[in-house]
Amino acid sequence: MRRALLPPVLLLGVVALSCNGTTGDQLVTFSAYASGVPGGAAPFTAGKFSIQLTAVRMHVGEVYFDEDPPGGSGFDGPVCIASGIFAAQVPGPVDVDLLSTAPQEFTVYGSGSADTALSWQVWLTDGDINEVNFTPIVKMEGIATDADGTSVSFGAVVTINASNRSHGSSDPSQPGQNPLCKSRIIQIPTDMPFFQGGTLYVTVDPRIWFTQQGEFIDFSPGKLPLVTDPNCNPDSAVITNPQDYALAPETPPPSTQTCGGSGQPCCTADAGSASEMTCLGALSCENLVCGPTYCIPNSSFLPGTDPGATAGFDLFTEITSAAPFSASYRQQHP
Repeated sequence: MRRALLPPVLLLGVVALSCNGTTGDQLVTFSAYASGVPGGAAPFTAGKFSIQLTAVRMHVGEVYFDEDPPGGSGFDGPVCIASGIFAAQVPGPVDVDLLSTAPQEFTVYGSGSADTALSWQVWLTDGDINEVNFTPIVKMEGIATDADGTSVSFGAVVTINASNRSHGSSDPSQPGQNPLCKSRIIQIPTDMPFFQGGTLYVTVDPRIWFTQQGEFIDFSPGKLPLVTDPNCNPDSAVITNPQDYALAPETPPPSTQTCGGSGQPCCTADAGSASEMTCLGALSCENLVCGPTYCIPNSSFLPGTDPGATAGFDLFTEITSAAPFSASYRQQHP
């Protein structure tokens, strides 16, 4: 349930405390939504593979809009909370299906002042930006097909914790130089005026996670670890198993399909004197549940000799880049 609007007096206090002051302009409140983009569920090309994402869910913790341009409030230094003035904020989460263009509402209203933001921040966190997080920021599944028609299924569970994303500063004399929170905050340029009666829309294009990589992920059989491989998730704070990669598709299967799809029980087929557990398409049967065969590792630090060692780093780099995100603030219409 979305939290109710704060009374004006309390709202003013929140803006002042959270944003290090206000300009004194008109206070505004607004609804905020997130969604995917048109065509997100359609096949696209990345390197030598045609990729179709069958399920993508993202957890966005909070969004903040700063009156300073990117880096102008000291964000490029060893700090995570900008020292400038926030024009607006949505300090609560949304879990968004990125293969859907339907607006999905944040759990809290946004608030701010009638000013113009020159940058905005996406916080990928499930609570305190500096503490251990337990909620994956991305859960994803898809199919990659090469020019010969060979298809493989893959999945990813992406978290941001010290064990898999940030080893801190390499300089012992400056232990705070590379804090974990820097890996969880994305800063993006904008030029967005806020006004009463508007609505915020945030969109994320997950295809960019694959199409803008400097070196495309190799989905050839054996180039990524199997979902049963411990390297799929070295994050000691978040325990996963192969079933966690088996996500139901955006479009539910027909009622006649009771087995074989992702997240469904494996189908039983007779194979001579024995029974064989099978799944549809490129999916594999693990622990009697159908799901992807391979994973993109949930780590930025795997040794180069391991399958998919660079894939986990490359995927995370694109997820936390500015390129997939866009935002607009528009007048509400009856």
